[in-house]
Amino acid sequence: MAIFTATINQMLVLFIFLALGFFFNRKLIIPVTATRVLSKLETFLFVPCLIFSVFYKYCTVGNFKEKWIYMFYGLGIMAVSYAIAVILAKYFAKDDYLKRIYTYSFAVSNFGFMGNAVVLGIFGEKVLFDYMIFTLPLNMYVYSIGIASLKRAEDGKAEKITLKAFLNPIFIALVLGIILGLTAIPLPKFLTSAITSAGNCMSTIAMLLTGFVVGNFSIKQLIKDKKVFIASVIRLIILPVLFMLALIALKTDKAIITVALCATAMPLGLNTVVFPAAYGGDTTPGASMALISHVLSVITIPIMFAIFI
Repeated sequence: MAIFTATINQMLVLFIFLALGFFFNRKLIIPVTATRVLSKLETFLFVPCLIFSVFYKYCTVGNFKEKWIYMFYGLGIMAVSYAIAVILAKYFAKDDYLKRIYTYSFAVSNFGFMGNAVVLGIFGEKVLFDYMIFTLPLNMYVYSIGIASLKRAEDGKAEKITLKAFLNPIFIALVLGIILGLTAIPLPKFLTSAITSAGNCMSTIAMLLTGFVVGNFSIKQLIKDKKVFIASVIRLIILPVLFMLALIALKTDKAIITVALCATAMPLGLNTVVFPAAYGGDTTPGASMALISHVLSVITIPIMFAIFI
């Protein structure tokens, strides 16, 4: 019961910021043009700073030696999730760009924006450390192939995933974080403090942005797509349950099961809102997914944690 209460409290804290973003939009407290400004700040400042900070801090030779098993399981779940996502997306969308959005949504959950906050709030820094190592392969996918797949070309079609598509601030920050982390090159304290401070803004701004984007649409319009409800159930319940049963059958260590559940039981990712907004894509599908899955997750995540942790 304690884990259920702690989890639902953390979920409600995050949901408050989503509701505030919605309120600010509907009451015109913040201009409508703020969507693009906030998404640009997320894509070009807050997320790169968070990613760099995490990889610079945790991507060390010592961690690779000590925690390689976490990365192994993370890589396995990422590979299986992506394979499942590619298959499922074909049944949810015909349009190539929308298919990519569904592929991304099934491949990874909101393990970063919400996952980091949930893990830190409920389990503390020690488990957050293990969680960061476990999600390194997921981050590699999100900030390389993932972000490239969510961008649109100038003609409005889905952008081809090429080497050039990987040259974005987030992927560059990831690579720099890995290099500096492995080489243990020291950086000035004021610089790392500034980067950490900027990264800490990511989750709050992401939730505000999601609520703000949702506020641009009619709630009736966003909840009328039955496919999004089905996708949310798959993401919040079916996929994590399947992964948990598989890990339990393999007699996996309880600590790994805990971080794996945290990574797979989160709602549909906010990147389907953040990145299309930043690069001029359609935010409607992402807003619909964000609204429905995040509302449902307030109940599903505490239940999942109570069952498997």
